[in-house]
Amino acid sequence: MKIVIREVRKEDEEQVRKMYNEYMNSELIPGLDRFEGIRDFENLDKMSFNEWIEDLEKNKDENQLPKEYSTHTLYLALDENNRLVGAIGLRWQEVPVLMKFGGFIGYSVRPSERSKGYATKMLQLALEEFKKINKGKVLITCKDFNIASKKVIEKNGGIYENSYYNEEDKYTYLRYWINLK
Repeated sequence: MKIVIREVRKEDEEQVRKMYNEYMNSELIPGLDRFEGIRDFENLDKMSFNEWIEDLEKNKDENQLPKEYSTHTLYLALDENNRLVGAIGLRWQEVPVLMKFGGFIGYSVRPSERSKGYATKMLQLALEEFKKINKGKVLITCKDFNIASKKVIEKNGGIYENSYYNEEDKYTYLRYWINLK
């Protein structure tokens, strides 16, 4: 399987909107929302595509974000036919919410492409991006009942550290570290 991850481009609008609609029409997994792992997609229906891309650019500039937020970059995952199969968000700073239960990486595979190994490959490629900035290790989390995500993290070398119960949303998060060296 060959996939690439890259940042969103203006010419991706049609594919991004199709994937968004697929998420909106998919059955919810109990305890998970449609955009878990890729929060940037929540705003897609509230703005034009160009505004959405501008918003993604702002998220990469720490001067444009509240102090408690990390800069982050959204990548699209495309297969060998240049078909959008998912998205993955990389968060670059250690801020309290990420260090408790958010983690540095969030990902989601479009519903029609799940269970094909894409998430494992997407995470592997995201880890390569982190290696470029010489980060020694990254924290990745998932809800305790999200077995698919747990397996993806473990396949990529995730070492379980502990669980964190979040009083706010009432979920337990599994916390894994992946060494990049």
